[in-house]
Parts: sequence; C-alpha cells; structure tokens
Amino acid sequence: THLAQVAAYADRHLVVDKATYATGLTRSGVRALDETARVGELARMLAGLDDTDTGRAHAEELLLSATADKARECETVL
Repeated sequence: THLAQVAAYADRHLVVDKATYATGLTRSGVRALDETARVGELARMLAGLDDTDTGRAHAEELLLSATADKARECETVL
C-alpha cells in the first residue's frame, strides 16, 4: 500500500526499491524493515521525503494506535 494509515496495521512491512542507472539498467528489490526502519518509512509516507522529528513522532503514534486497535480486535474475537 502507499497509505501509511494502512501500512501501520500490517504484521510485516516490506519496501520495494527501484533504481535506474545511466546505462539504462533498472533494478528492483524488496526488503523487510525492522521496527526502527519501519518508523522511518511510515514517516516518509506521511510527510514526504524529508526525515523530521515531527514525521517520526506521527509515525510512532500511528503504530501505537494501530497496535492498540489490533489488540482490542483480538480481545473481541476471543
């Protein structure tokens, strides 16, 4: 997804990278993010390409909210 609000609910966060070189070669790759990198990626998705403290704070708050929502949902099911 391209929506940070949806990505925050995921159990695992993957990033697809694409690079095009001067030779015309294009390479793509997929990597799994750890929690620190996930906060950075969610901040980028929320605020753009700049890495700011405000963007990171919003990303952390979004992750906490999503985690709490998922926990409440599990309690309801059980």
